[in-house]
Amino acid sequence: MSKCSTIYDFYHSIFKILTRNSKLFSIFAFLKWQISHIMFNFEEGKKVISGELQIFNEKFSRSFFAEDELLHNALQYLMPQKGKQIRPILVILGAKLCGEVNDDTYLIAAAYELLHSASLIHDDVIDNSMQRRNKPSLNKIFDNKTSVLVGDYMMTKSFNYIYLSRSMEQIGLLQKLSIDIIRGELLQQQYSRSIPKEEEYYSVIKNKTAALFATCLQAGALSAKATTKQLDLLYNIGENLGMCFQIKDDIFDYSANASLGKPIFNDITEGKVTLPLLYAVRFADEKEKINVINILNKDNVDLDDKTFIHNLVTKYKGIEYSEQRMKYYCNLALNQLDSFVDSEYKSFLSAIITFTADREF
Repeated sequence: MSKCSTIYDFYHSIFKILTRNSKLFSIFAFLKWQISHIMFNFEEGKKVISGELQIFNEKFSRSFFAEDELLHNALQYLMPQKGKQIRPILVILGAKLCGEVNDDTYLIAAAYELLHSASLIHDDVIDNSMQRRNKPSLNKIFDNKTSVLVGDYMMTKSFNYIYLSRSMEQIGLLQKLSIDIIRGELLQQQYSRSIPKEEEYYSVIKNKTAALFATCLQAGALSAKATTKQLDLLYNIGENLGMCFQIKDDIFDYSANASLGKPIFNDITEGKVTLPLLYAVRFADEKEKINVINILNKDNVDLDDKTFIHNLVTKYKGIEYSEQRMKYYCNLALNQLDSFVDSEYKSFLSAIITFTADREF
């Protein structure tokens, strides 16, 4: 077990004890969120499953080769953009928490990483986004038509990987996830240029983002012959982790952090209202609300518009509220994870959940 995991286990055990004492809880909860990022280095934590990730990467890299020149060039451009590989890691951890990793686990991990990559390509085309992870997006380098087709290719390839598992249950999970993601995208489109209710915002991110996290954990567990109780539990853990992840991303849209690899105030320029602004508008006066609506419906959002939105979110503490909600989902996931027996894999997943809320990128 890594030093990082050992420290986290000790820390989390103390936290659970102190939650029974209301006087100590508020102080310790604050300290938990302030220092947890010191205790966990993501790359260091990945060493727990380094062997499995090496095998996965060797298998996954084959997905980025093609006989046709245009397709091959596009895939090669995408191949270095691995990111943190959270989704295949979740698939592997789901399997490890319930049994052992096998050939089907790697197929499933590759499938969901490809599906995620395909959805990002399509997102960039839909949003006319020209940057992804600090480099030009695929549609910037090639064009929209090529990018859509490459995204379609990767999505179909992911379906094929699931088919190769010869599991009707796995096919069913992928089918449900595909419907969830598309529904989330359509809901986001439905609510664009307007101010949705908070429950409607949660519905968007639950389908668009959290469903993939949930399915990765559940599908990994299914590949290891998990029980029905374990499958349901891991789906809930993944869903709450995904909710936490997306709210954090939405907070980042108001942060001038160059390491994010994407422009800030991007949601506003696309007419999307996320939780920080959604909460602020709840307390805004009529004049401020009208101004927000006008900005959302502008073709070109200028610096004055962005400054107004930023000041409004600051004035009504939209970031602070969003952080509270983010931590709520994080704690739900941690509490649900306590149902599993202690292991280095449980410790790693616990650390990932906390890291998701504390990350600066």
